Amino acid sequence: MAENDVEKVPEIIYPILGGVRIAIGIGLIVSPTGLAKGLGVDAPTAKRVRWITRIAGAREIAVGVGTLRAWRRSEPLDGWILAQAISDGSDAIAFTAASINREVGVARGLGLAAFALSGALSEGWMYVRAR
Repeated sequence: MAENDVEKVPEIIYPILGGVRIAIGIGLIVSPTGLAKGLGVDAPTAKRVRWITRIAGAREIAVGVGTLRAWRRSEPLDGWILAQAISDGSDAIAFTAASINREVGVARGLGLAAFALSGALSEGWMYVRAR
């Protein structure tokens, strides 16, 4: 198949990705202990690390807003999609490391690592398609 014959990513995917990122970010900021507790971290530790969860939430909102803004203005989206892939890839590494070190529940941590990795791979594929 010639390069020009490669099917592009449907345009509707981009605002969905941006909106989901924003929603996740808001959730992390509003309920910063929820993720840690969901990973099996005890309540006092979850409370102590909520500041880092809020940082992750702010990152999600920033990437989501950037993606939506670029989409609405018909600007290139490949950089924002690459940022999402890097973000999810780093999350996958962090969840895996936390699971291996028994800092979180192993099954839950590896489950979230797999979820994040699926996002990173999907976004990586989209990045290649957008170029």
